[in-house]
Amino acid sequence: MSRTICCYLVLFLLPVLAAGAFVSAQTKGKKTVRRAQPPKVEHRPEIFFDDALKEALSGPRPANLGQKAPAVAASPGSATSAPPAGSSAADATGGGWSSVISAATVEDEIKSLKLLVDVEVTTPSDYAGKGYKVARRDFSVLAMLFAIAGEYDGDVRWKKDAPAARDVFARTAANSKAGSLQVFNEAKLRKQELQDLVGGQSPYEGKNAEAKANWGSICDRPPLMQHLETMFDPRVKAAVSDEGNFKSNLEKLSHDAEILAAIGTVLAKEGMADADSDDYKVFCQTVRKSGREIVEACKNKNYAAASSAVSAIGKACNDCHENYRSN
Repeated sequence: MSRTICCYLVLFLLPVLAAGAFVSAQTKGKKTVRRAQPPKVEHRPEIFFDDALKEALSGPRPANLGQKAPAVAASPGSATSAPPAGSSAADATGGGWSSVISAATVEDEIKSLKLLVDVEVTTPSDYAGKGYKVARRDFSVLAMLFAIAGEYDGDVRWKKDAPAARDVFARTAANSKAGSLQVFNEAKLRKQELQDLVGGQSPYEGKNAEAKANWGSICDRPPLMQHLETMFDPRVKAAVSDEGNFKSNLEKLSHDAEILAAIGTVLAKEGMADADSDDYKVFCQTVRKSGREIVEACKNKNYAAASSAVSAIGKACNDCHENYRSN
């Protein structure tokens, strides 16, 4: 090899060797970093499909596709697991008290009876004379109305106080078979409590009573029938004497018809006299059903329907009285 070639080789290699020495000097003493190997992805044909439309959706169409899922029973304590308040008062149609009488009619009738009690319970002498007889009737109806309010399946005024009021008015009504001074004082107390209750106070606060009524101990049949009679001829029958009279008394007639329907329902309650008699049940059902028909006729201003329902109640009353007279 000539001297000239050797010189060229030295000149070419010197920069390369110098660069290698520089890099070696820079990395000397540094620790080599070991990096993790990338994961291996396995092919999972049981989960992934190369062509989902062709492979995953193959086979026959499910028979129940598009059907609603079965209803899930509500768990105990959920909002839908409890029956509506007052459902124990269901009448023969399967509805609660609201299907028989409106809350407004319950409230208005209690207020009307309060005005009668104000007149009936005045002095011991008047009460001993004849006051106790009409007071017994009105106290019995008040006990019935408070019993309905306590079981009512909806909002009604005095619902919280109604069970306690029901019990005390029922007791005073039962005691008012005579007009003694002791009974008068008891009636006078009921008069004041009724005044306070209608006036917005709570005279029965702290007095607990079961909302569900024991109808056999709340009101007797005779006072309820007396109340029915005081309404039927002078007010209900008079309201359908002609079409003009009917149309001018729609609101009052509807109110009285709801009271009739409520009385018919109560008279057939377990514990009431003759409530287990089939013939008597027919009478009670007729009064309740016809009372509701009158209410609907008033809404629709249907004079013929109202007159027919009133006639049905009159016939039922006559048949019932005739049946008991013959027995």
